[in-house]
Amino acid sequence: MADLYTAPFEDNGAKRWGLFYEDAGGRRHLTEDFRSLAFDTAEEAEHKLRLIEDERKSEDKAVPFSPEEAEAFAGRCRWKFASTYAKTAPHEYLLKRRLPEEDRRLFERLVQTINERSVTGYFYGHRNNYLILGSHYYWYMPGYPDNMAVDLINRTTVDHLEYRDGAYYYRPKKG
Repeated sequence: MADLYTAPFEDNGAKRWGLFYEDAGGRRHLTEDFRSLAFDTAEEAEHKLRLIEDERKSEDKAVPFSPEEAEAFAGRCRWKFASTYAKTAPHEYLLKRRLPEEDRRLFERLVQTINERSVTGYFYGHRNNYLILGSHYYWYMPGYPDNMAVDLINRTTVDHLEYRDGAYYYRPKKG
């Protein structure tokens, strides 16, 4: 994935600055974690980009949890049920930006634990890295720009997993 970068664009006749990335197909997107980011000046856009890159550097330096520590942290978090996917792919999610400040560094440690201790998994053909802990497995969506920290971790129960052909596959519950 390409880096997030700043660039000017026209917005209703006015010159503005935004944070963009290009997807695999070369299409440019004005976004950060699915939220539009546009600014009145290049300086504001560059400042926001530096904050995002600093957050990524902090994430990269995070020390992974042991499996027991990761499970304890995840167990005390307040996960939100993804109601949009209740029937098709029930799961919960945790947003870093909604955590208390003292838990944001722990979230980064969970990201690094996923990075270092995950197994290959597939969700309807899309490759993911799954961290299996106790009765849940955890993942974040691939495709974040390289200079941007992860803000969303998902989890669901292991009864949605099936192991075959050397990898884990999402298995919908019957009924």
